[in-house]
Formats: sequence, structure tokens, C-alpha cells
Amino acid sequence: MAITVRSMQRVVGLLVAALVLFWIIDSPTTAAATVTNILAILGSIAESFVEFVRALF
Repeated sequence: MAITVRSMQRVVGLLVAALVLFWIIDSPTTAAATVTNILAILGSIAESFVEFVRALF
């Protein structure tokens, strides 16, 4: 049986999903704080981009 890149991607994806699910179940408060921080960072990046575009015009 040959191992293809596609099958390895599927296995790695399932492992990552399982680890994330375990992390959320194990410590939901930490997971929620992490998601909140990531969204805050993305919001800051979006605001900076808008300011940059406004400065161009």
C-alpha cells in the first residue's frame, strides 16, 4: 500500500482536529481566551490596513 500525499494530509488534518477538540474540551476558558486574542489581533490588522489605504487617498 502506497502512502500518498493526499492520505497524509487527511491523517494530519484529522490529528490536528482531534487535538484542537481535546484542547477545547480540556480547557474551554483558555481556548476562548485564545480565540478572543486572535480575533483582536485580526481586528487590529484590519484597522491598520484601513488607515493605510486612507493615507494613500
